[in-house]
Amino acid sequence: MKNFGYIIITVLLVLLLSESGFSQPNSDSTSLSFFIKKELNTGAVFSFDAAREEFRTDKTRKFEEITKGFTGFRWENRNWIFLPYRQENWNILFEAGPYYGEGDWIDSAKVQAIGAEQKLTGIKGKLQANYTSRFYFDQKNYTIVSVNAWGLYGLFRRNASGFQTDSNQVTIPYNEKSEHSNLRYGFQAKAGWGMGRLNPMNHYMAANWLLEKYYPGRLFSEEEILKVAREIGRIKHQRNARIGHSAENERDQIGDFLKKELLLKSPGMVLSDWQLTEFRPRFNGSRIEFGPFFNYFNREPDFVYGGYLKFENHKYYSLKRNRNISASLSYNGYKRKDWILLETDLGWSFYPNLKTEYGFGVKYIPGLVVNGFDDIGPVRHNFVPYLEYFSQMNSKYRIETALAWRIVSNDQFMLPGPEVMVSVYRSRY
Repeated sequence: MKNFGYIIITVLLVLLLSESGFSQPNSDSTSLSFFIKKELNTGAVFSFDAAREEFRTDKTRKFEEITKGFTGFRWENRNWIFLPYRQENWNILFEAGPYYGEGDWIDSAKVQAIGAEQKLTGIKGKLQANYTSRFYFDQKNYTIVSVNAWGLYGLFRRNASGFQTDSNQVTIPYNEKSEHSNLRYGFQAKAGWGMGRLNPMNHYMAANWLLEKYYPGRLFSEEEILKVAREIGRIKHQRNARIGHSAENERDQIGDFLKKELLLKSPGMVLSDWQLTEFRPRFNGSRIEFGPFFNYFNREPDFVYGGYLKFENHKYYSLKRNRNISASLSYNGYKRKDWILLETDLGWSFYPNLKTEYGFGVKYIPGLVVNGFDDIGPVRHNFVPYLEYFSQMNSKYRIETALAWRIVSNDQFMLPGPEVMVSVYRSRY
């Protein structure tokens, strides 16, 4: 526990004394930034990772650890609303398609125990909804409410091969092909209080890029860039994702604004330039928040509750680069054991052009089990390096990829191995 305390203090000091600290560069000029966007996305998704689940009663125990792959259809409704007095985002996600899995399976009771290797093939459907809201009393202080609910239903065929042991300790080979269905669902919620703000920089980035490209050699003040950014926001916030929008009309509106307000000649902007400034939200600023939480899952661990403290810092350097830092400390209470987890993340994002974002970083996640004040387990160290890629192939189609590799000291808090996600979709916004 003493070593874990040193780790926590060291990590937090590094974060708080980093080059940005808790200050917010350009916070005075960007704190009134508006960012409103709705996306309706449809496409295909592929994912690959490892999972573990357990179900216990007084007489039985079912356990499985599998590596699984999924390919299917995805429909998603994404929404971001960032205003001076509130910041909220929510999304609804539906996925359906075939999947494959293989790994270990244990089914034990008082009369017999089965231990086998299994292969699963089938189809599954997933429905998920997330909502997070931060309500600001002033420029710095806010309350937070966040909920996440999901359900997963699958139909699959299991090929299992292993051994069966009865109550007399007689062991015989076990081979079975069977068909099953399962329903998994969970709910997560947290609330609390926070201080600070992450400001959306998308419109500021687009304004900065537009002025640099079409008026080379001319220096623009911060006030002029912000004025253009607000106009870009005003134009884009009028969009209706279901009806669509006219990129030509939007381009002409920003051209007229530059002539009228900044007395500049019309930029003659290429239409594709205007259509390819639709990155995922990127931020600048810092915030720290804390509060209670609970998680429910209809398998083990079924109900976890506790408290968390989280710090985030995003640094907008330029059109080309962002740096992101976060650290979250949580105490997790459970009926069989408690644990403490520190999740830290240091990452960078690079934007080589108007349609592409590359991200990479590493997560360091130490944790320890707390069975009691006099029974504290050793610190387990976990590292997760990751790579991300996002691209607007054109004005309608997007591709997102994420690759991570879990490097763990043991499998107490997470399973080792890769996590892969590739999504190709059509976006209306």
